[in-house]
Amino acid sequence: MMIKMDYAAIVANVKAKGGTSVDFENTVQPIKAITGQQDTVTLSKEALALMNGNSIKAEEPAPTYIRPETASSLLAQNEVEIAPEDIAKQEKSQRFADVMQNILDQRTGIDRKKLEEINAMIEEIAANEDMSPEEKEQAIEMLEKVREEIIKESIEIQKSAKQTDKTNEDA
Repeated sequence: MMIKMDYAAIVANVKAKGGTSVDFENTVQPIKAITGQQDTVTLSKEALALMNGNSIKAEEPAPTYIRPETASSLLAQNEVEIAPEDIAKQEKSQRFADVMQNILDQRTGIDRKKLEEINAMIEEIAANEDMSPEEKEQAIEMLEKVREEIIKESIEIQKSAKQTDKTNEDA
């Protein structure tokens, strides 16, 4: 075990006593008291009031969930106006999407109006609060099957139309 010695203090002590030599091996070092750290406690105002005899009932509010704001809600709050050229771009892209959907519907033979009617009926059922969740699920499943059947039928009609076109070309 290594003991730290204050050599300067030992030499000074021997000189004060009038000694001429120092024996560091037999020197007894004075033991210094180790000061402990002080623990501190911070009390709230309510605790201090209770210690002083005041009976203050402080209620802490329950932590609540604060929903983060979305970009759309921030835009609505700030009422940011969209530039006319941005509106024109949006209308142009919507028209393009509509044209592409019409082309796709014609190529596949899907009747978009029937599909939109079925989707509207599904939304209506989902919004109906008079029906139980099980009834809603069954009705929506039935309408989804009808939608799938319409799509399958349109694909079959389109396939048969292509086959008749090929036979007419061969003749």
